[in-house]
Amino acid sequence: MTSHSTPAVRHRTAVLGAAAGLVLLAGLYLVLAPWIAGFGGAGVLALSDTVIGLVLVALAIARAATRRVRLLGWVVPVLGAWVALSPWLLPSAGETPPSTAALIGNVVAGAVVVVAGVAATLRRD
Repeated sequence: MTSHSTPAVRHRTAVLGAAAGLVLLAGLYLVLAPWIAGFGGAGVLALSDTVIGLVLVALAIARAATRRVRLLGWVVPVLGAWVALSPWLLPSAGETPPSTAALIGNVVAGAVVVVAGVAATLRRD
């Protein structure tokens, strides 16, 4: 049995797999971030990170499993931008502000998701 895939097809597949893997890891981090980074009393941010993290994990798994979710690719960079900006956009009235680790974690995870999402969106399979 011979393979009909060309080096270009294998490269695109590898890029999409790497992008989906990065989104998956960032999503898992966001789900665990309230305990890892010590969000303190920033409950709204913790809830946002958990929900967005679960959505990113689901999208990454769906993207790795099937090509049918290709049209939803633009959602991932938007969610990444939200994650990066949410510590400053979400209200924290009456709550302890998020820790520096939480802020840095959100910005880094958001940037990773944006870059991986854009890379996956620009690649056609």
